[in-house]
Amino acid sequence: MREQLAKICGVYGASLSSSLLGIADPDGKPLDGARLLWAISGCESSFGANLKPRHEPAYDVGGEYSTHPPMPELLEKFGSAAACSYGPWQILFVNAPEGFRPSDFDDLQFAAQATTAFLGKLLRACRPTTLAEIASCWNAGHVQNPLSPGVARYAADLTRYYAEPLPAAS
Repeated sequence: MREQLAKICGVYGASLSSSLLGIADPDGKPLDGARLLWAISGCESSFGANLKPRHEPAYDVGGEYSTHPPMPELLEKFGSAAACSYGPWQILFVNAPEGFRPSDFDDLQFAAQATTAFLGKLLRACRPTTLAEIASCWNAGHVQNPLSPGVARYAADLTRYYAEPLPAAS
């Protein structure tokens, strides 16, 4: 799975190039979209080892975000499956492009498409300038300054995983 995921990160990471302009990695080099996707998958699913949907109670019926559009319609259509995050990058279903179904995330290509579409949109909205700020955007939905302890741990893990070389396809 790691090799397949690394290959998908390479293919879809290129689509993030314009959203990453001007952001440097910890070594001062331009940020690489494939390595960013790889690092997020490390944080979110142990590089694809845990692909089970993660239920997010705040988005389910009675949760803090359950009444925020489009959650009511998604919950009516998909039930609690709409209140989950999916795939190697654990993208919240509500953040996937319109027309996706929870079952689409069983396909790595669809998961990558949804993730890169949302990540590009998120990066344009948050305008991060560092890898730690990208971690904050993905994990907390915005740039925190200063980072909360949980987001700081996430940012440290993301930075460590970003530094790892992607496995070669066999």
